[in-house]
Amino acid sequence: MISALLLALIPLKHVGAASKFASLNATLGGRLGETRPISEPCYEDSASDACTYVQENYVNSTFRGDVYGAMMYCVEPVWETCFATDQGCVLNYKDPTDPTPWTTQKCEIGSLSSAYLAVESPEDVQLAFAFANSTGTLLSIKNTGHDFIGRSVLKNSLALWTHNLKNISYNATFVPEGGQADVSYTAITLGAGAQWYDVYKFADEHNVTVVGGYHPTVGASGGWLMGAGYSVLTPTLGLGVDRVLQIKIVTPDGVYRTANEYQNADLFWALRGGGGGTFGVVLESTILATPQLTLQVASVSFNSTEETARNFLKLVIDNGVKWSEAGWGGHTYQNSFISVNPLLTHQEALESMKNASDYTLALNGSVVIEELPSFFAFFEKYVPAAEAVVGVHPVLGTRLIPTSIFSNEAAKAQLLDAFAAMIPFATVDPQINAVTPLLYNHTEGATSVLPAWREALWQVVFAAEVSWNATEAEKQEVFSLVDSLTQPLRDIAPDSGAYMNEVFIYEPDFETAFWGANYPRLLALKHKYDPNGLLDCWHCVGWQGAQDGRYSCYPDFS
Repeated sequence: MISALLLALIPLKHVGAASKFASLNATLGGRLGETRPISEPCYEDSASDACTYVQENYVNSTFRGDVYGAMMYCVEPVWETCFATDQGCVLNYKDPTDPTPWTTQKCEIGSLSSAYLAVESPEDVQLAFAFANSTGTLLSIKNTGHDFIGRSVLKNSLALWTHNLKNISYNATFVPEGGQADVSYTAITLGAGAQWYDVYKFADEHNVTVVGGYHPTVGASGGWLMGAGYSVLTPTLGLGVDRVLQIKIVTPDGVYRTANEYQNADLFWALRGGGGGTFGVVLESTILATPQLTLQVASVSFNSTEETARNFLKLVIDNGVKWSEAGWGGHTYQNSFISVNPLLTHQEALESMKNASDYTLALNGSVVIEELPSFFAFFEKYVPAAEAVVGVHPVLGTRLIPTSIFSNEAAKAQLLDAFAAMIPFATVDPQINAVTPLLYNHTEGATSVLPAWREALWQVVFAAEVSWNATEAEKQEVFSLVDSLTQPLRDIAPDSGAYMNEVFIYEPDFETAFWGANYPRLLALKHKYDPNGLLDCWHCVGWQGAQDGRYSCYPDFS
């Protein structure tokens, strides 16, 4: 069938004996795959069944996640295309049947790797590291492709694809390796390729709750986890880095390590906030599970005008601290929000959200405040309909907004003005994410995550869109727009920072914005575990800079 054909591993048949990949491919028994862009069938034969299948599934996240040559977000300049050479192989995501792409352009590999290895074991990664060290081959690491910054693809690299490591297991008495038997945890262990929908379903079957991402196909053990890992449950249960108990990883020196509180503790600290793609290849993580939680869910929406949107955002700003302190976590837009709360009774939830309900009902909007028996029940009912669209080309601007500014009327007014300025240009409305660990009692210094997370009330996201066939000037215009609309948030919160997984691609002073005072120690640990700089990615710890040849597909923006 067509899907099986498209999802199959493509042998490295076009790499000749003289290629540097030939020896590695032989060692692996012919398991290296040759990268093919997801849209290639339409460029080869637009009338074929294979092309029709791609067109029908072009913005389907499950389909994209199962194909190495696809990314979830195709924003220029990288991901599936190369800005500098104008190479790529994409469809018009607004209308995948539009013949313009394959009748006006060639299908080229763009920024995707030349070859990939579907990782099955630590030995696979060790072989790849040894090969890269001996040949000078660049490496990249990819799971599902949920990547706004292009860190998981790299032109001319060998990609390590962890997508197929999908094991999930439950342990009611998990003891981290090296720990004491009388100190155990209820935990779930996840292979690097496990995705959040499957994890939530598995947790529900075992009557527990875990903290994870908001998109069904986000990987649970990769960049989401190591970059901080936020959730609508984070206000009460903490960030992903607060709840990981153990990580198994192959570091660039070729050693397969277990990192936890008891062994390789410095690496464990670095992995809990230092970001993915730079300290090694994670093969497995074990996370804390909480007994099943009953949730109150509040969902409101209305048809907005410029005036009603501004008034609604003002209401949200005025009530943000109160709602978060009550335990609400969720996502707010200019005319809607969806929030969950594990602390309140249903009657308390109704009272807590009365002002938002009254405002919405006065505009003939929709209000639902209900109790659901588990996080999985909430996820299945609400998230698929609201999940971010994949296959599109967004450019993000983000900032963590400190709780302290909400006691300052002038700062609140500035924040409202910043939101209002974004609305006319946004692909995604200014998104207010109440996903910071406001009520979580963390241990100071236990993780390397940006300290500003602990002081923030919200993470704010703005996105503008780049057309699939935009000119260089049009792309630069969008970059400039996003930067200019993000700057007021930086001005409002100059001592804060940004979530490294969802951020402007050219975020200024990224070391401070992503890690604050933790960066020097993270850099020292990067040098310890990767002394030869084998792994590098855009604005990661130890980044070698835009002038490095591996970033030739990123545009020059200043």
